[in-house]
Amino acid sequence: MNNLDYRVLWVHGISPYKAGYSIAWQTAFNTYLNFPDSDYLEVLWSTVFKGENTIPLTPQEQLAADELRKVLATPMLARATAQLPGSSLLLEWSSLKGVSSVERAFLPDWVLNPDAYIGEFTEYLVSRRIRNAVKEKMKEKLRSLASSGDDTSIIAHSWGTVVAYESLIDLEAELPTFKLTNLFTLGSPLWMVHLLLDDRSGRKPANTGIWVNVHALGDPIGAGLRPGFQVDKDLVVPSFGNDPHGSYLVAGNVAVQRDIIKATILAA
Repeated sequence: MNNLDYRVLWVHGISPYKAGYSIAWQTAFNTYLNFPDSDYLEVLWSTVFKGENTIPLTPQEQLAADELRKVLATPMLARATAQLPGSSLLLEWSSLKGVSSVERAFLPDWVLNPDAYIGEFTEYLVSRRIRNAVKEKMKEKLRSLASSGDDTSIIAHSWGTVVAYESLIDLEAELPTFKLTNLFTLGSPLWMVHLLLDDRSGRKPANTGIWVNVHALGDPIGAGLRPGFQVDKDLVVPSFGNDPHGSYLVAGNVAVQRDIIKATILAA
């Protein structure tokens, strides 16, 4: 099959991403895929939160978001702080100021600055307007691929896996002609918000061929998705680099980029 028959669609997680964010990811993965630049596309949904058309929460949504933030923070913080060197203690959010500088170096930025990150989790989940706007960023890219006939793979990271999953479920009815070859979910928090999704069945989207979930050892956000979700493969890999949650995208991560992603995409 000619390389021009492939498309890879990147979907970022929570962070102030800007257009072109996927260039570094493309460079890392293309060491093994060797696709032309035109085969790669990116979804940019962070503009819903940081752009000119930011959607404010209603007072009721804000109250719900504040409560949900506490609920989501508990398992995330527990998993992160449990990995502090020489300590098995789980900390409260209010205790973080007492963490030593050495220990703080082992904590991801979303733990030290939770409102800047978890806030977008909760706003997406409590506001239908925000959820729809974020998913639309994803779906507009997929619509452009519906009639291409290309083998299309989505590589989604972190909260981007939630956006991708819910968008694919939507497109079953909205765009029945669309077929996705591979869905890769890296460091996915779907396990954490399973019961907060519109479709709580955990089924694989009907438009999706192979669904591969990957989580790195030590990742406080990503986890295995079975049995709650009908993934085809649920794989654990070693962490690579200094941040387990970001390790999937670091150049040189052979276990993810070559042995899983390349092997799956080129299997046909």
